[in-house]
Amino acid sequence: MNDKTDMMASARFASRFFRVMISLKGRFGVEFDEIVIFFGLGRLNFDPTQGPMMFVKPINILSLSEFLAIPRETLRRKLLHLEEKELVQRTSYGYVVKDVTSWRRLADAGQGADAEG
Repeated sequence: MNDKTDMMASARFASRFFRVMISLKGRFGVEFDEIVIFFGLGRLNFDPTQGPMMFVKPINILSLSEFLAIPRETLRRKLLHLEEKELVQRTSYGYVVKDVTSWRRLADAGQGADAEG
């Protein structure tokens, strides 16, 4: 690929990703930083090292705070709001993505960006 093709693919990815973020923001009444937290939580929940089996690993606030570089207290407040919106769920082991469909839409927003270029 050349630089122009790479830039066009990147622009399509960004456009698709932001459309989904704006859609989630409007549908659930959450802020962009909460969407980033939701997306990051899912990245840690769905452990790719487990092979083709779907494995959901609850994540505690400390681990998520370190992954996203967000203060724990801020993260705790944002997770409570995401829980009220039924996007995440608190378990005795940590937090998990509850609305997997919305998380998947966000994760899939950039799928195919390379194929289109």
